[in-house]
Amino acid sequence: MNENIQQEITLACVTLLQKNAADYETASNCAVLHEPKTKREAIEMLLKAGSEPGITFGSVSDALWIVYKRSKPASQTRQWVLQLLLDLVRREDITASDAIEVAGTLYSLSPQGSGEQQEAVQILLALAKRRDIPFGDAVEAAHTLYVRSPKGSNERQQAIEALLAQARWPDTTAGQAQEAALALCYASAYPSKERNQGIQALIEVIKRPDLSFEDAVELDYLKSIVAGTKTLEKQQQVAKRQMWETVAKRSDLTSEQRAQLAETLDYYRNN
Repeated sequence: MNENIQQEITLACVTLLQKNAADYETASNCAVLHEPKTKREAIEMLLKAGSEPGITFGSVSDALWIVYKRSKPASQTRQWVLQLLLDLVRREDITASDAIEVAGTLYSLSPQGSGEQQEAVQILLALAKRRDIPFGDAVEAAHTLYVRSPKGSNERQQAIEALLAQARWPDTTAGQAQEAALALCYASAYPSKERNQGIQALIEVIKRPDLSFEDAVELDYLKSIVAGTKTLEKQQQVAKRQMWETVAKRSDLTSEQRAQLAETLDYYRNN
């Protein structure tokens, strides 16, 4: 790519970021117009970014990925893509969701152990610790680092620790804590130490003493037990039965809730 085209793409990407920051819900709910398959198609889409309503920042990241992968190693184009991603993720007006998308792409494309990759790691970990963004975004930041990191790497271990910490954050709802624990459970291979750690965090949520009837329903969705060791599966079963027994003592239950509770307790006592 020549320098003029690179500048146009950069400007279009910045415009898209600003549009998302100003009206994120509208921008993120648009359907992607098309998925580029070649470098030429990706460049054409990038040149339209910011002006086409159907182009999201997720599709921009995918296009930059294609441009990078279809360019020669050590080429100026590859260096430009990495620098563009760095410039974008450092912008103050970038939304948390867009920052996760960009940092994840930067992490995956950067040479192993490079400064760009380490900066991407730190950005994702910082987002995973933030309490002023939607909880789901914080979980997604840690989950992104986990799934893109090599097995056994320090980066993956940091992502695991972040997800476990999120599941134990004070003042989170039971549903939020469950979201973080399940993100680790379902991202991990079965069987694995990481999955078992996620299940243990999930059991801790189920054992919370102050759960409402609605919390219990959410935690017991379809009476599902996350696959792990036989011991952990049994612990989940016991924890859920005890959860319902505790909820049954609440004085604010409606007659309909009590009927549902009795049916659920009967299920756990006979299985």
